[in-house]
Amino acid sequence: MTVQNLIQKPISILRSSTISDVIRKILENNISRLIVKDSGKSVGIVTEKDIGFFLFKENTTQSLDKIPLDKIMKPIKYIDITESVKNCAKIMTDKKISSLAVGNDQDLKGIFTKTDLTNYFANNFAGKKKVADFMTHEYISTHYSATLSHVMKKMLENQVSRIIIKNQDNQPVGIISLRDFFRVSLDLGSEGDDVGAYAFSDNMRKGFLSESGFGGTTLARDVMSKELISIKFDQDLATASKIIIENGVNGLYVFDDGDGLDGIISKTDITRALASLD
Repeated sequence: MTVQNLIQKPISILRSSTISDVIRKILENNISRLIVKDSGKSVGIVTEKDIGFFLFKENTTQSLDKIPLDKIMKPIKYIDITESVKNCAKIMTDKKISSLAVGNDQDLKGIFTKTDLTNYFANNFAGKKKVADFMTHEYISTHYSATLSHVMKKMLENQVSRIIIKNQDNQPVGIISLRDFFRVSLDLGSEGDDVGAYAFSDNMRKGFLSESGFGGTTLARDVMSKELISIKFDQDLATASKIIIENGVNGLYVFDDGDGLDGIISKTDITRALASLD
């Protein structure tokens, strides 16, 4: 099968927009990426991960409603509409990217993501692979009493967009993603700042990373997502793919025979599985 049946119409944003505009549009549409447009052409892509790492790593003193999205925009990777799904999965795996665009900068027919590939695997490859064949055993975690500044620093150090939260018994009890940080920034960072509903100031970023700001006083357990969705290591990978899609999550906890946390299975792992199929 070619990618023609996978592509979706993307949501776009003008190149003249600011990073605050990008955050607003991502949160309002509950999406992970935007296509950047300039004079009718598709000139780049900006993702949730790009924004998150910029927010808490960049040392600029400018407010984010003044910083152009050019600072975080990345080039678009185009493929032809006749490209096979397997080869697209291989391209995404090799280049470590989460989406591909079909067409060219003047005629963007659509994009597809690892979510679309995961859905494709769920519907077409039942019984082909097990979760254990492609799960990732390594994962990043921290204690549920860790401060948000500690959690964010750990994300930056490991270049991950989500982190597993464990309790005092070393059991997984939740997860924190970059999107959770965006929302907390709006809820906590706006206190005392004269900014609009979706505007971010430099004080907000400092508040996250400072031990004396709200990042140093708010704990992981206060903002983590508590819904833990899991699967056994010996279950069908297509079943795992279906659970991921139905629950709108990026991955599942994988438990071994003794109900111990053995790792995770993510959309990235499923994309890698798709690339490997004969």
